Amino acid sequence: MSVGIVMLVHTALNRAEQVARHWHAAGCPVVMHIDKIVPRDTYNSFVRRLSDLDNVRFSRRHRCEWGTWGLVAATQDASELMIASFEDVRHVYLASGSCLPLRPVAELIDYLAARPRTDFIESPTTADVPWTVGGLDHERFTLRFPFSWKRNRFLFDRAVAFQRAIRYRRKIPNGITPHMGSQWWCLTRQTLSAILQDPDRPVYDAYFRHVWIPDESYFQSLARLYSTNIESRSLTLSKFDFQGKPHIFTTTICSFCAGPIALSRARSGHKPKSSTKRS
Repeated sequence: MSVGIVMLVHTALNRAEQVARHWHAAGCPVVMHIDKIVPRDTYNSFVRRLSDLDNVRFSRRHRCEWGTWGLVAATQDASELMIASFEDVRHVYLASGSCLPLRPVAELIDYLAARPRTDFIESPTTADVPWTVGGLDHERFTLRFPFSWKRNRFLFDRAVAFQRAIRYRRKIPNGITPHMGSQWWCLTRQTLSAILQDPDRPVYDAYFRHVWIPDESYFQSLARLYSTNIESRSLTLSKFDFQGKPHIFTTTICSFCAGPIALSRARSGHKPKSSTKRS
């Protein structure tokens, strides 16, 4: 039994290489998705530098702008490659190139081996959480979001206001109860395979493609259809301030980490106020 690591990498490729080698040294296969914004020459050089590792793969590339479907598509493709390439993987851990292991990887492997049917994914409903801010809680599932929050905030806000004014509501697919939570999860092979191979996946993908911040709701909602045992928490340590901006951890955090926390979100991009936050 092994733990497979899916890494979503956007910047800091030197750091991502170090992290990938750390996972590899512990016996974990790695599938990496490199954001399409990374220039082709830089990407090719990065792949060559890791060519000495026999259990590292690279998935089809997508553009992964914050809050857009590209992050889900990248995760789907990398997860499919993981499942197809490594038959002994029993848990798949989604991480970023900036997620740094805080504890020995062997502890994580043993912890998951003792819980072979447990999925670790934060997935409460909007009614269950106090940390959505900016007004887009249930509306993120019933409105459409054709404009980028980052690149076109004016049109984004106007589109939301217009849909509210005309009382527009999207239909949520039958059987789906929207859940949301951290993007960073660890799913069993059975649950992840069921999500990716569901015959209704085209319906779910078409719906979540237009949900606000789908990487924080797609797997979180669909895992509820298939999992037999969910612990609604992430094994990745991440903390946000009152504005929704992530804390940047240093190695001193390791001195008082405890429990089965595996990773630290050491660095991250700005997380805007209208998204989820933790405290």
